[in-house]
Amino acid sequence: MTTGFADIEAMLAERGWAAVDLPDASVVLRTRDWLLAQLRETLPDLPRLEDYHSAVANDARHFAVFDDIANRFWQARLGCAIVAQNLDLFRRLLGPDLLVQQYPYLRIVRPGQADDAVPLHRDTYYGASPYEVSVVVPFTDMGTDCAVRAVSGSHVEPDSAYPYVQERSAEVTIGSPRHKLGYAYAPRLLDPALAARAEPMPAKLGQALIFGLSLVHGGGANCSDRTRFSTDIRVVSALAPVQLDRGVRKDYFVPLCSSPISRSAERYRMQNEQDGVRPAEPPR
Repeated sequence: MTTGFADIEAMLAERGWAAVDLPDASVVLRTRDWLLAQLRETLPDLPRLEDYHSAVANDARHFAVFDDIANRFWQARLGCAIVAQNLDLFRRLLGPDLLVQQYPYLRIVRPGQADDAVPLHRDTYYGASPYEVSVVVPFTDMGTDCAVRAVSGSHVEPDSAYPYVQERSAEVTIGSPRHKLGYAYAPRLLDPALAARAEPMPAKLGQALIFGLSLVHGGGANCSDRTRFSTDIRVVSALAPVQLDRGVRKDYFVPLCSSPISRSAERYRMQNEQDGVRPAEPPR
C-alpha cells in the first residue's frame, strides 16, 4: 500500500507496479454489491462473491454465468465509472487527456482452477502499448494466496529477456465468448521458470493495482479457499502513440476527459475537416 503520490511514482519506476488506495472507493463497493445482486438472479443461494465456486457445478455452468455477468458489467459501464470517480489520481499519473477501455475485463478466478487465471505474459506482446496502464480493481480481497503476480522490474527490460512460444488454444477462437472474456486464442507463453521470480501483488477491497503493460504479470493459481473477483481497466493518455482499434473490439478505447486546449484543438480540426482543409503539419 502507498502513503503518497511520491511513493506511487517511486514504486512504478522501480518495481513497475503499485497498490494504491483509491481516493473514492465507494464506487467499488457499489459495484461489488451490484455484482452480487446480478449473480443472485441466476444463483439465488449465493451468500457472497467469495463463495461463487460453491454455487456453480462445473465449467460449462461457470462460463455461461461468467459470460452473462460480464456482458451486464459492460452494459452498465461500471469499469469506466471506477476510473471516472477517481479521475484526479489518473490525470496526475497520465495527464489531462485520457482514454479508457470501454469493455474492461471482468475476472472470476475460482480456487484451484489454474485455467481460470491468465498465465504470466506481457501485454505489449499482444499489441498493447507501454504507455498504457492496467488498473486492477479487486471486488474481493486479494491476499498473497490469491493475488495477481508479477516479475518486478521487468517493465523496463527488453523483449529479448522474455522470449515466448506461441500456441493455438483448443478452447478459444477469434471473437468467441471466451476471447471476449480475456482468454487468448493464440497465447504467447513465457518460460514457466519465470513463475519462481513472480511475486504476489496483494490488494484489498478499496485499492487498485496499477502497472504498465510491459510488466510481466499474470493471474497465477488461486490457492485460497475463496473465489477472486476483479476487473482490469486500461487507461492511456489520448496523446500517446497507441493503436486505438485492436483485437476483438473495434471500439476498444473511448474518451474519458480532455484539457481545455485539447477540446479547442479538436473543434479547430473538425471545422477544417468540414471545409475540406487539412491543417498544416508543424515543421520537423
